[in-house]
Amino acid sequence: MKNKILYILLACTLLISACSDLLDTEPRQSVSIDGALESPAILEALLIDVYNSFQGAGTLGSEWIVVPEVMADNFTFNNNRGTYNGEYFNRLRSHLSAWEVYGYLLKLNVVIAGANVLDENIVGEAYALRALGYLYLMNTYAYMPTAIVASQNKGGVPLITDAVLSLSDVTLPARASIDDVYAFMLSDVSNAVQRLSNSGTNARFTKAGAQALGSRIALYGGEYQLSIDYAEDAIASGVATLSSRADYVSDWAKAEHPEALWYLEYQSNESQGPNTSVMSIYITDGTVLSPSYRGNGDFTPSQEVMNLFAATDVRQGLIEEVQTANLPNTIGTPELKKYIDNGGQGNITNIPIFRISEMYLNIAEAEARLNRDLAAQTALQVLKRRSIDPLYVATNVGQALLDEILLERRLELLGEGHRLFDLKRMGSDIDKSAVDLTGEVISFTDLRILAPLPGGDLELNPNLENNFGY
Repeated sequence: MKNKILYILLACTLLISACSDLLDTEPRQSVSIDGALESPAILEALLIDVYNSFQGAGTLGSEWIVVPEVMADNFTFNNNRGTYNGEYFNRLRSHLSAWEVYGYLLKLNVVIAGANVLDENIVGEAYALRALGYLYLMNTYAYMPTAIVASQNKGGVPLITDAVLSLSDVTLPARASIDDVYAFMLSDVSNAVQRLSNSGTNARFTKAGAQALGSRIALYGGEYQLSIDYAEDAIASGVATLSSRADYVSDWAKAEHPEALWYLEYQSNESQGPNTSVMSIYITDGTVLSPSYRGNGDFTPSQEVMNLFAATDVRQGLIEEVQTANLPNTIGTPELKKYIDNGGQGNITNIPIFRISEMYLNIAEAEARLNRDLAAQTALQVLKRRSIDPLYVATNVGQALLDEILLERRLELLGEGHRLFDLKRMGSDIDKSAVDLTGEVISFTDLRILAPLPGGDLELNPNLENNFGY
């Protein structure tokens, strides 16, 4: 049994396939773990392979963008095919999947262990990617520090932090506490920020990208001043710029979104595929870049969300009604067109993961939660003057101000994979009682808020405990 566990752990590090051109690393047919800690080439190949893994359809390339939206209350299911059908109806055991991230973390642990032979930026990227991996593990399998059902809480996820290079390195840890995992993630972010610069492509983690990640983790963890500090640093870096009112819609058609502090970049040979691309899942009709494009359009914005947009909201320009007959979605169906073929052809879509707009939202919310209404109003005004009205003035205070900020967050980040996590960190029910949704209200105490741990790992590791109710 232990040999089987070792095989599972080491399989991720023994062989590395050819790496993506976008990350400017020479392809390598395979590399051995032997001597890895003394080989910058092997260690960087491991790092690049992790970047590629986060671009996959089962992670940020599709699932982690779409599922947090459709499990929540932002999108309606068009029944064009079965994609994420179970997740939309919140069926038991239909949830996000993130356990495969442990394979990525094992590679990153090796890179970090080999820090002495690496450029500081490479090590910083490894720390940032490791924090990102743990964030999605926690988003999927654990409560957040700001909202916990104490009677059902089984903790966070196992922390595996050391390089596994031999049988003696194998451990079978239990789940760490929620607070311990958040502290570990923030420590990794701090290590990343200390090592990274703001030079190079935003398709790899820069210092500003790591600061954006830190702002999100801190917000989720209730560390509001830290979230503000990281967000302000990311904005001040100049790595990305806030879209103007005039350019807001057209910026989504650019290969590198001007707001992107970190984004996934796909090459012409890296099509996300007509079945799994975010573009195809959200769109059936043509786009400004490819008028003849045809997708599946499985999920479109709910009428409830559509009713929340003000008449002057520039973001409505990203929601276009179907104009073409005989498509899976009928004429007049509103489709979200954030993710269009900005990579140069259909189903190749560069995906912003951290945007400047999110940083302003983080600042506004964190300031409001710290009862600093004026600072919260100031951050909110930046976005609403861009999105709603150049002369907009925020006047709400207290809970009304916080509610306004959260509504702005829902509209600004629509379709980007945030909604489920925002509801979860606030301890909110998932209300799908709107007429074009499922009709169900899922209580925050429902076991379906968290995903079950994989059965195979529960069998292999006797120290693991599954989530409540599974």
